[in-house]
Amino acid sequence: MVGKKRKPIKSFDERFLDRLLKLCGNNDISISNSDMRKSLRWADDRYDKVKASLLAKNLIKVAPGPGGKVRFVNFPINYDKKKHLNVFVSYSHSDEEIKRELIKHLHPLSRLNMVQSWDDRMIKAGEEWNGLISKKLECADIIILIISVDFINSNYCYDIEMKRAMERHEAGQARVIPVIARECLWHYAPFGKLQALPKDAKAVATLPDRDTALSTVAASIYQVAEDLLSMERP
Repeated sequence: MVGKKRKPIKSFDERFLDRLLKLCGNNDISISNSDMRKSLRWADDRYDKVKASLLAKNLIKVAPGPGGKVRFVNFPINYDKKKHLNVFVSYSHSDEEIKRELIKHLHPLSRLNMVQSWDDRMIKAGEEWNGLISKKLECADIIILIISVDFINSNYCYDIEMKRAMERHEAGQARVIPVIARECLWHYAPFGKLQALPKDAKAVATLPDRDTALSTVAASIYQVAEDLLSMERP
C-alpha cells in the first residue's frame, strides 16, 4: 500500500506571509501586529523574530497605527502566477547543504509568486537528466551559481552550465548571480566580473551566522526579481 505523500512543512516566514495575505483579503492594506499575533497564536519572541527576518528581506514593511502594523512591500496580487521568474540553481553536490539552505530562504519569494526555483535534485526517476537540465537552463530568467572550488573543478558545472549561463547573461536573456559558498580563486573565472553575493563577496561558509548571510542573499535576489518583473509589467 502506497502511503499518502506528506505536504511540505512551511517555514515560519511562509506561515507569516500566508496569514498576512489571508487577513488582507484582496486589499493592499496594513494589518495590526496584535491581529497578526492573535491569528498566528505565536509567542511574542517568535513573532518578533520572524517579522524581523521578513523586514530584512524587504518582503514586508511597518506601517503606522496603534501598536504598529505590517504590510507587504509589494502586494502579491501584483504578480501573475503565470509570469513568475524561473530560477536555475547550478552547484556542486559538495555544496548540497548550502544549496538546500539557500532554497529555503527563497521560499518566501515563491509564496509571493515571484520566482520558481529549480535544481537537479528535482529530477524524477526515469527522466533524461542531461536534456532536462539543458531545458531548465535555457528557460531560466535568473541563474544562481553557487561557487566553490568543487564547482570550479567540476567539468559539468563549469564547462557546461556556467558557460551557457554566461552566454545567456551576455545576450541579455538571463541574469547570472554568483553566490560564494566557499573561498576559492573565483575572481579569475568568467563570472568574476559580476557582482557576487553575499555582501563584499564574503564566502557563506566563513560567516558566523549562515542564516543571516543567506537571508541577505535572498533579499538581494528579491531585488533582482522585482526589477525583472517590473520590466515585464505593462
